[in-house]
Amino acid sequence: MKSAFATHAASCHHQSTSPLTPNQLEAQIEEVKHVCQSQGLRFTSLREKVYRLILLAQQPIGAYELLNQLQSSSDKVIAPPTVYRSLDFLLAHGLIHQLNSSKAFFACSQPNDRHVAAFLVCKCCGDVQEFSHQPIQTMLEQVAHASMFNIQSSMIELSGFCHRC
Repeated sequence: MKSAFATHAASCHHQSTSPLTPNQLEAQIEEVKHVCQSQGLRFTSLREKVYRLILLAQQPIGAYELLNQLQSSSDKVIAPPTVYRSLDFLLAHGLIHQLNSSKAFFACSQPNDRHVAAFLVCKCCGDVQEFSHQPIQTMLEQVAHASMFNIQSSMIELSGFCHRC
């Protein structure tokens, strides 16, 4: 099943994101392994495979797309809950994000830094740009503090069209 992003991307004339070079890919995986190790977390081979596929994706990728890719490269049957457990781990530790609008996953641009992230999502090509901005984080913390509210998660998604579309 193609994601909404894949369907929209077919009408655009450019690649949504630049693919990582093999060196960049391995450096990103090593960084995440280090982050996990420093926090006493297990970065299992399945978690690494799921993370690698997310990094290799040209746009946010859905859980069933990940499952299909994992299944095609394995002799074993991989059940959906197995993939979801890996995704839950990666999400819980800030290594990936999930867009509310599409439920698709993509790698965090700052996996070693807890931050309030916002996302610019192109409705045409599916490109997602992550940014964090200290004044936004400060404002959200001030509002939460004034309301005696404990923020557990936040997601700011702005949809529109990128400069190429």
